[in-house]
Amino acid sequence: MKIEPLEHNDNTALNAIKLICANERGKYTGEVTSTQGRWGSWVGRINCNGHRHLAAFDLQVEKPQGRGDDTAANYVKFKCRCHGGHAYELVKPPGHGLWGKWGAWSDTCPKGSGICGIQTKVEKCQWHGDDTALNDVAFYCCKLPCNSDSLSD
Repeated sequence: MKIEPLEHNDNTALNAIKLICANERGKYTGEVTSTQGRWGSWVGRINCNGHRHLAAFDLQVEKPQGRGDDTAANYVKFKCRCHGGHAYELVKPPGHGLWGKWGAWSDTCPKGSGICGIQTKVEKCQWHGDDTALNDVAFYCCKLPCNSDSLSD
């Protein structure tokens, strides 16, 4: 995740999400991200254990504040699983952003598939006003072998 730390006036929180892919031996095979907000820095990587892949997500979002400082998306967490097996929650510490509430978990990718693509909705820089950066995200599922790992930054 690319996150802007706490600012004094205009906070944007979550600015981007990157998926990092590896083959069954754990070798890096590429990465995918979508549009990114201009603020913040990458805060580290987490990955599914063993031969598992990302299968569902939950986004923490702050509702519009009216005249206050809006941040929109603040954090994301995932569920990992191997094919149709047991899923477990994957979240980068501290496990939450500063503002907003968790929504409902997304639908889980169908049996034998995992998250392989991303599309984000990012507000352009306002220059004079309240910036929010990442406002929404959609992840896409693809058929994957059980021994593929998906990583998330």
